[in-house]
Amino acid sequence: MSAAEADDRPASEPILTVPDVLDAVVPVQPTGSQWVALPDIEVADGTVPSLTVLHDRAGGLVELRGAPLVGVDVQIDGREVPAGAWTLEVASGLLPIWHAEVAGCRLQLTIACPPEQRGVVIEVVAERRKGAGAADVELVVAGSLTQAALHVFSSRPLAGPHRWRFDPWSRALVWEVGAGLPVVGLAVRAADGHEPQVTSSEAGEVAGTGLGTSWAHRRRAELGGGDATSLVVYLGVGREADSASLATVDLARRGAAASIAATRAWFDARRGPDLGPGRAPLQAVRDRNRLFCLTFAAGRAIDTDGLVLVTSRSPRYYVSGAHWTRDSLLWAFPAVLAVDPAEAARWVEAALARYAHRPGDHALSITGGSLYPGFELDQVCAFHLALDALLSIDPEAVQRLLADPAVAAGLARVDAALDGAHDEASGLYATFLLSSDDPAPLPFVTASNALAVAALRARGRLRAHLGGEGDGHGARATAEDLLAAIERHLVVDGPFGPMFAGAGDGRGRHVLFDEPPGSLELLAHRGVVAADDPRFLATVAWIGSEHNPHGPGSGRFATPTCPHAEHPWLLAIGNALLRGEDRWLELLPEAPMDHGLACETIDADTGAPRTGLGFATCAGWLAHAIDVATARPPTDGPGAHDDP
Repeated sequence: MSAAEADDRPASEPILTVPDVLDAVVPVQPTGSQWVALPDIEVADGTVPSLTVLHDRAGGLVELRGAPLVGVDVQIDGREVPAGAWTLEVASGLLPIWHAEVAGCRLQLTIACPPEQRGVVIEVVAERRKGAGAADVELVVAGSLTQAALHVFSSRPLAGPHRWRFDPWSRALVWEVGAGLPVVGLAVRAADGHEPQVTSSEAGEVAGTGLGTSWAHRRRAELGGGDATSLVVYLGVGREADSASLATVDLARRGAAASIAATRAWFDARRGPDLGPGRAPLQAVRDRNRLFCLTFAAGRAIDTDGLVLVTSRSPRYYVSGAHWTRDSLLWAFPAVLAVDPAEAARWVEAALARYAHRPGDHALSITGGSLYPGFELDQVCAFHLALDALLSIDPEAVQRLLADPAVAAGLARVDAALDGAHDEASGLYATFLLSSDDPAPLPFVTASNALAVAALRARGRLRAHLGGEGDGHGARATAEDLLAAIERHLVVDGPFGPMFAGAGDGRGRHVLFDEPPGSLELLAHRGVVAADDPRFLATVAWIGSEHNPHGPGSGRFATPTCPHAEHPWLLAIGNALLRGEDRWLELLPEAPMDHGLACETIDADTGAPRTGLGFATCAGWLAHAIDVATARPPTDGPGAHDDP
C-alpha cells in the first residue's frame, strides 16, 4: 500500500459514531455464566428485569424481558417486606446475595448462574429468630415474559410466533420464542415440581400463544423460634422449549445448595491473588471487574454451543452483541490469561477460527462476518499479541491450537492482513481507523505502528518456537525496520523536546494527538521504547499538559480524553497504571463507576458513569492494569516503569 493510496480519504470533517452522554444512572448488579447473563438485576431488592443469551443463527444477543422477568416478595404476618429492607452483599466477586431482618425473621435471597448449567438458581430463605414467637411467613417468586428482542448494536423485537405451556413431564412452565423456527426457550420450575399459579388472558391457562403470561410460585409456613423455610425456583434456557425445560430438571436434580456452591467456587478460583493488607477495596474492584469480564465478554451460543467473544453481553452497552478483536484480545485477554489459561487458550482458538476471516475489520458479527467495515491495524496486531502471551506460559497449548487447520488458516489470514498494511515507501503500516474506531487523520498512526512492532516481534517468537530460530529471524528484522521507520518519520519537535507524533503521512506531515483506546502512553509497556526514553517522557508530558487539546483538565478523576468521548476514560486509568502512575490504586476504589464496574467514561469530579455502561472488555483491561501495578515494587509517585 502506498502512502498516496493510504491517504485517499475525504477532506471534510470525520464522521464519528459517538456514544450518548448519560445523566443519572440507576445502579444495577450483573451476574452470569457462559450460558446466561443477567445484566441489570436491581440493587435494591434483587428484582431481575431481563436475561440475555448469545445466538449464532440470529447473529447477536437475544434479550428476554419481563415486568419483571423475576421478582421476589416476602410477607410476614400479612405485611410485605419493603424493598428498602434488603441489603446487597456481593460474595466471591460477582455472586449477589441480599439480606434482610424484618419482624423477627432473617431473610436471604441468592441469585446464581452455575458455570456449567444452562440456567439460573433463585433461592429465598426465611429463618425465625430464636426466642421469637410464631409468625406466618409467605415466600413468593413471580414474574412474566413480556418482550423478546435481538441486539446487534440497536434493538429490535422478535415478532414470533411465541408459545407457552406448562410441561407436565419436566414440571416447568415454558415459553418458546420464535421467528418462524424457534429462537430460544425459557422455562421456570419450582424445586419441588409444583405447578405455578398462572395468569393469562387466554382461557384454560394451560397453554397459549404470545407473551405476557404471568406466573408465581409460593411457599407459606408457620415459623416458630429457630424454624426456617425456603423457596427455590430455577430458570432454564435452551435453543427451544424442550431444551429449556429440561435444563430446569437438571438444575433441580443438582439442587440449589450444590449449584450455588459451584458458582461461588468458580468465581473464587478466578479472582486473582490476594493484594495484602490495606488493599481490600482495591482487590474488590479488581476481582469484580475481572469476573465481569470473564462472564460478559464471552459466552456460549445457545443454539450451537460455540464460544463467542463480544465487547459485552449487556444491552446496557451501546454496541453490545458484536465482536471487536482488539477489545477481546488486547483489553480483556490478559485478565483472563492471568487466572484461567485454559479458557484463554479457548479464546485464542475462537478468535483465529471464528474471527480471522476478515482480520482488521472495525467490528464483526458474533459469527465472524463483517458488521462495521473499516480497517484497523490494532485489530490485526491483537491476534499476534494474544498468541504471544499464551506462548509465554503454555507453549504446548499454542502448538495444539495451530495443529488445527482452521486455526492455522486463520493465522495465515492475519499474517497476510498485517503484511498488506505495509507501505513500501515509508516503511510504516497504514490504518483507516483509530483505536477509538474513528477515522485516522493521517494514514500512519504512531500507536498502531508501535503495536505492529510488538506484533511482528511476537510473530518472530512464534515462528522460532514452531520452526526454529531461522524462521523467526525475518519477522524480528521486519519489526526493527518498522521501529526505525517510526523514529525516522513519526518523531517531531514538541514543547518538551523531541516526541512521538500522533500520526503522519510519511512525507513530512504530522498531527499531534493521543486517545485512551490506543495511547502513546503504552509505548514502554509494549516494549517498543524504554521507559526512560526522553522522547517517550516528552510525549507523556505533552499528553498530560495544556498543549494537548484533550488533556486531563480539572477534576479528581480527570484523565486525557479524545473526540470520541470527552470525559475521563477507564481505559486511560488503565494506561496510567501500566505506565506507573500508582495514585490510581488509591483513587479507583473511591470512584462509583458503574456500580464498581468499568464503564467507558466517568465524570471528572464524581467518578459517576458518563458513557458506555456494561463495558465488559474494558473491565478486563482495568483488572489487568491493577494486576501489573500491584505486582511491581511501590513507588513514591507517578512515573514511567518497565513491565515486571
